[in-house]
Amino acid sequence: MVEDDDLMSFIRMQQFEINFLANEITKDNVKPRFKYHDIIKHINNFLNKKNYYNRLIMIPGLRGVGKSTLLYQIYHYLNEEKAVAEDDILYINVDDLKSSIDTDIKTVFEIFIENVHNTIPLTLKKKIFLLVDEAQFDKKWANFAKLLFDKNPRIFMIFTGSSALNLNINTDATRRITTLRLYPCNFREYLYLKHDIKLDTYDLRELILNTNHEIVEKAINYEKEIYKELYSLPNDNNIELKKYIHTQSFPFALDNEEIEVHKLTYEVIKRIIKDDLVEFKSYNKLDDKIISRILTFIATKKSGKTSNNKIAQYVGISANTVDNLLDILEKTELLFKIYAYGSASTLVKKPREHFFITPSIKATLNYRIGRYNLNNKKCYSLLVENMIASTLNILVNDASISLGLFYDPNKKGVDFLLKCVDDLIPIEVGIGKKTKSQLTIAINKYHSKYGILISNRTDRIKYENDILYIPLVTFALMF
Repeated sequence: MVEDDDLMSFIRMQQFEINFLANEITKDNVKPRFKYHDIIKHINNFLNKKNYYNRLIMIPGLRGVGKSTLLYQIYHYLNEEKAVAEDDILYINVDDLKSSIDTDIKTVFEIFIENVHNTIPLTLKKKIFLLVDEAQFDKKWANFAKLLFDKNPRIFMIFTGSSALNLNINTDATRRITTLRLYPCNFREYLYLKHDIKLDTYDLRELILNTNHEIVEKAINYEKEIYKELYSLPNDNNIELKKYIHTQSFPFALDNEEIEVHKLTYEVIKRIIKDDLVEFKSYNKLDDKIISRILTFIATKKSGKTSNNKIAQYVGISANTVDNLLDILEKTELLFKIYAYGSASTLVKKPREHFFITPSIKATLNYRIGRYNLNNKKCYSLLVENMIASTLNILVNDASISLGLFYDPNKKGVDFLLKCVDDLIPIEVGIGKKTKSQLTIAINKYHSKYGILISNRTDRIKYENDILYIPLVTFALMF
């Protein structure tokens, strides 16, 4: 049994560490991710209102996207800008907790309330904050958070961790949790973090889903304004985008050289394979090298289509094992899949397309085996396709309406098909030349109102003959 004194020593050490780390982040002028401002809005509402509902925040995300740094910045905001006392903020790194004391979040929190505030959670009279990092290492975190949420409205909670956080959530907890998923940086966020260029947001979903002359005109005006802000960039817009796509999706990449970025990105991949996969019950432990070979196989495919049988033959395991492993890799959010558009039989017969959550991961895996070439157009076009797939996938997953993302199974079909209620929107990606012929065919075949061509040869947004042309840089800046 853990002694109270040991737990209090752990709590005090955690308070010292987050105070120190928060000051270091501030001293280094590390800019916050965009998601930080969403969290601050919830915190301010909690502080200013008597009973605020959105006071249980879950922040899942891939390793390396900056979840821990986000907590340090939130701590600094509370302590320095809102004058919240150190004893009113409990920070717990559950990885540290499990390796040093091996107890749970609930026990630490109750000892903290008893020894620091001389009460119990139910009768606590002042507003306090609980910041928990790596929460997935405590399987009961969600049940504890739900019970605490119901006991006392004066406790604001943030839980960060890998995508395995979702495994421990029941229906009751889901209703109380506000999920703010932290993705790798998009191009607009990279420009802010690296070059201090902060562009106004734009609803890319509105342009894609509701294309008409009025909305296009609004988008054109936005495009003009954002390009004015890019004059201070050290490189041409397209060169800067290419740099972002190859190496700059993670915050740790901002101040490192290209070779070091690939090294650090590969470490993220290895940590996911080594530490995150075991969190899933359906995972039957395989040699790490086999999993790495599967990821490399997907990364080096010219097409995103991945036949389980071909992967199985390549690595020497069964197709069923491959299917199970891909499903788990999707749950870690390292990969996501896109089905072929069509009937139920088409979904079963056709292979799935797999993409990485960010093109930088695909670039690193190619770099590791010597297939990476910054100046190779085919290499770049595949990374661009991954970036656009990632953007569309996030738009679909975060949408408040029912959307679906598919690929076109027809020979010489378009790259993507976006399903919105009764409408089907063909989307083609053109690097190096304009390829509107596939779009015209797809518009006629699927009786679409319009199609979308995203190209690096288009210099401005325009809408002609039922085709919406979006420059590649503009598309990246609108998300």
